Formats: sequence, C-alpha cells, structure tokens
Amino acid sequence: MLDLKVARMMSALCFAFAVMLICLLALTLSKSNLPFQAMFSYIALLGAAVGGLLYLGVDALFTFGRGEPGGEGSRLVLVRDRKGRVLSVRGESRGFVVRGLSALKTGLSQQRREFEIARALKTGILALSVLEAYLTMALVLGNFTPLMVVPSWSMAPTLNVGDLIFVVGVDPRNVNVGDIIVFYVPAPYDRYTPSPIVHRVIEVNVEGGEIYFRTKGDNNPSADAWRVPSGNLIGRFAGRIPYVGLPFLFLKTPPGIAVAAALMLLWIFYPQIKRMIGGRK
Repeated sequence: MLDLKVARMMSALCFAFAVMLICLLALTLSKSNLPFQAMFSYIALLGAAVGGLLYLGVDALFTFGRGEPGGEGSRLVLVRDRKGRVLSVRGESRGFVVRGLSALKTGLSQQRREFEIARALKTGILALSVLEAYLTMALVLGNFTPLMVVPSWSMAPTLNVGDLIFVVGVDPRNVNVGDIIVFYVPAPYDRYTPSPIVHRVIEVNVEGGEIYFRTKGDNNPSADAWRVPSGNLIGRFAGRIPYVGLPFLFLKTPPGIAVAAALMLLWIFYPQIKRMIGGRK
C-alpha cells in the first residue's frame, strides 16, 4: 500500500492536471471559431480525462495509504495496563499516537468520515462520467435517444428481445422503404400499444406536405394498423449489441424494481450494516 505522503502527492498532481485540462477546454471554447458539434469529440475526450483525473485524485487522497476503516490499511496497536485499560494507541499506517479510549474513538470516527466522503465523491464522479458518455453518444448520433432495448420478438430474427440498438437521428425525407426506424406510436393507438417501437418501413407517403410511414415488424404476419407521421420519428436503426439490454428489461418488471430498490438501499446503508456486523464479532 502506498505511503500517505506519496498518495497526497499523486492526488495533488491529478487535481493539478484536471485544472489544467479544464482551463485548456475553456480557452478552446472561447477562442475557437469552429461550431460546437465539430468540436464535440475533442470536448468529450477532455471531459473524460478530467473525470478520470478527479476520480484518481479523490481515490489517492482518501484511500491509498489509509485503507477502509478497520481494514488492513488501518491496523492499530493498543497498549493496556494490567487491568485491561487502554493507555495509548498507535496507528501503524498513519503514524499517530493517541492517549485514552476517547481519543481512539475520535480518530476512528474521523477516519470513517473521510472514507464515506471519498466514497460519495467517487460515486458522484462516476455518475457524471456516465452522463457525459451518454450525452456524447447522443450528440455524435444526432439523437437524444441514442440507445434502445428491443422489447419484443416482432422484428425477429433481424432484432431479438434484449438487443441493445443504436439509433441515429435522420431527416424524415431521407427515410426509404426497407429502413428500420424507431418511432412513437401515433394516437389513438398509443393508448394500448407501448412506445417507442422499432419496425421496418414498407411504404412512404406524402400528404399535404406531411410525410407518413407505413411500418411492419419482420416477424409480424401483417402491417401495423397505423401510419407514422414524421413528427413521431425518433431515428433510424444503426447497429446492435445482442442481448446486452436484457437486464434493463428485467428492471422494468416488478421483481426487477424490487431488486434495484434493495441494491440501492444496500449501497446507501452498507457502511452502517458493516459497522453493525463488525460490532457483533
């Protein structure tokens, strides 16, 4: 395990590089004449680097050289008298010496708070990194619904239940017969048919300046009952990753919601549960 001084130096370097990249990003945005979309891949790369450096900086500052409270990185040596009373405590990993039991409790409480703060900061950084990745994909694909999980067998064998598909934004005038599109079900069919749907275009019509699409699932015996107006178009199918979306479909079911809620509660209360279990031993 890294020495605490080395860990602090690593943390300072990570934060310094993150600040430098943020300044570089701000300077680029203010001085460049290029449109935002043309620069987005560069901005996304810098943002990912900043997120990674912040994560490493927090991890080095609060974790390396210390470890979790009560873990291998925080071993304590207690000096007792003949009656078993604690006279002094030495922290092997942090090099501190405290007198008396109250000082020991204070030191452990401070260490535990630092660990929980680090855990919260790292969780926040990871969440922001995931959000940035999603927004990057949305802008690159030109569609703010860039991902979709196939919920039914209506497009089998082309698309199967649980496939994660990529949806690229498209001008309705560029949609042709044979394209696979993602769309919202038009009224009044949307009352009993879940949206969005991914089906193949079998006919394109223009009426009064409005474009309408007739659609059909490859595995369905007949065409859909509706016509999709261009305003309901989300995008066009651009690729898939087989069965990766099955866990997301499970999370939409009552058992999946229960499992997600239980995992979230476990994540929130894990430090308290661990302390309770450790106190019983």
